[in-house]
Amino acid sequence: MRADEDRAHLEWWANRSTCLARIPVRVTALPGGGAWDAVPLPPLGHAAGEDLRLLVEADPCFSLRFGDGSVTVVEAEHSDDVGRLRLSATTPS
Repeated sequence: MRADEDRAHLEWWANRSTCLARIPVRVTALPGGGAWDAVPLPPLGHAAGEDLRLLVEADPCFSLRFGDGSVTVVEAEHSDDVGRLRLSATTPS
């Protein structure tokens, strides 16, 4: 694993007590900070990939939970690569 890579979980919460998806990912920090490329580990099958696509379209806000326990709220968007997401940290309102 490269120095700019980390493992984390991408979580999609329906409400404060119901997590509908928890996907292990490898994240690579992008220049400038506050943004990552995320690749599911292991790669998602067709049905799971389609479910993830639907979640992103329904509400792109996910929690990105790192191994050290830190959590960042991110907005996910599909990248040009089918098996990859682009994540951007959101600013609290």
